[in-house]
Amino acid sequence: MTRHSRRYQGNWVISELLTDRAERFGSDVVSRDSAGRALSYAELASNASRIAGGLRALGVGPGDRVATMLPPSHEYLAVWFGTAWAGAIEVPVNTDLKGETLRHVLTESGARVLVTETRWAERAKSLSLPGLEHVVEVGSDSQSSLSLGQILTSGSPLPPCQRDESDPAYIMFTSGTTGPSKGAVHSNRSALWNAVAWLDVLDLGQDDIAYSMFPLFHVTARSAVITSTIWAGGSIALRDGFSATRFWPDVRESQATFFAYMGSVVHLLYSAPGTDADTDHSIRRAFGAAAPPEMVEGFERRFGFPLLEVYGSTELGLATAPHGDQRVIGAMGGECSHVQVAIAGEDGRLVDRGSLGEIVVRPREPQAIFQGYWARPEETLAAFRDLWFHTGDRGFIRPDGQLVFVDRIKDCIRRRGENISSFEVERAVQLHPSVLEAAAYAVPSDIAEEEVAVAVVPMEGVELEVSELFRFMIEQLPRFAVPRYIRVVEALPKTPSQRVQKFRLREDGLGADIVDREDLGITVPKE
Repeated sequence: MTRHSRRYQGNWVISELLTDRAERFGSDVVSRDSAGRALSYAELASNASRIAGGLRALGVGPGDRVATMLPPSHEYLAVWFGTAWAGAIEVPVNTDLKGETLRHVLTESGARVLVTETRWAERAKSLSLPGLEHVVEVGSDSQSSLSLGQILTSGSPLPPCQRDESDPAYIMFTSGTTGPSKGAVHSNRSALWNAVAWLDVLDLGQDDIAYSMFPLFHVTARSAVITSTIWAGGSIALRDGFSATRFWPDVRESQATFFAYMGSVVHLLYSAPGTDADTDHSIRRAFGAAAPPEMVEGFERRFGFPLLEVYGSTELGLATAPHGDQRVIGAMGGECSHVQVAIAGEDGRLVDRGSLGEIVVRPREPQAIFQGYWARPEETLAAFRDLWFHTGDRGFIRPDGQLVFVDRIKDCIRRRGENISSFEVERAVQLHPSVLEAAAYAVPSDIAEEEVAVAVVPMEGVELEVSELFRFMIEQLPRFAVPRYIRVVEALPKTPSQRVQKFRLREDGLGADIVDREDLGITVPKE
């Protein structure tokens, strides 16, 4: 296997990396989309140069913000790298945003240009956005709108704008699970650290093919899949979304060697009936978070490759991951070489291994994590207090150095003197064969503190028996953590980056669709 991860000796600047890869790998395919269209490294660099020229013709200069609101596509890759080529700062925008949430991102970032598909363009045009000067449409043939094709022909191809490693490359907005989303600023260097950190974890080389099925406005697809593959000189099977029925045939056809997952992906793949073709594929490893530990061993035996549970965020990129043979099911690996990971108590002091507290992280290398929140100095200072970035996540570090994630601090539930991890409750509930997704949250108690409620989404075509699910949870959970309430819903309220908005569930309170375990006469036996 030919490895190229350490052969790049240039500055850690996105446009310089692409230039180097285009010179080195030229006609090699960097991406193949679902329609079978192939894009070479040289073509991607050429497209980026032309996009940069078109942006310059619109008056976009170094440091200006260009928002991208596009599905995964070769056009998105061209605009993404073309923005970097022009020295501008990209603002990846979730394609589900509309109304106030879209206005917030475009206004707070100060975007001068938005590049989006025609089907979504009206969302921005209908808003009052004094700072937005141009909406560039992909897929439009109307003479009354500015199209990407016109951008490609409106300016001369440009050489890459000279940028420093510390210059901002993109502003990626957080999920906004607890309040308005904030723009995490990544320099060229931190953007590439987000990719380079994966090379050793995934052992990537030029012969690897990434199966990319998540949005490119999300840090996982952008850094861990796309940019890491480009650094390694590999190829990408670029897809717009996940389909449980199409996944394995598509993986086989593309000859993909790795992919990223979220917990629901693992659940859906494992819940499908087994076939003789379960190991008929080229996948060598997959990585992600929230794969139920009880499911991991069976999944790996059935499909024949390991699931690597990792810890990271929009601000950090990758922070912990299994390294080599050091993998513990239920943990998220040890710290990566470019960061230091620790646990802080409520007073901010670091605690010993095995003690529960807030996960905190700081860089070991210059510009190894994000530089702060765009236009929010107070929030930046608060997040970096005591010289550590405070993640807002609760966890502990095992004696062997492996990180164990317990919960979001704000999602912890306090019931009758016990702290209950909503994450652990959700993980247990999702073991039920009829449950696709679950979200545990606190509701007021009629005695003191809080009670546990769980909203569940049934598997498609399955009628969930609530009383049976209560009894299942009694078998799976400690007595104090068994939910009192179940709410069956068609879908969980989520942010555009697919994180559950538990505050909305809490705001709904004890509505008419809540089933009370006590009303059913189901009690939790004393041990």
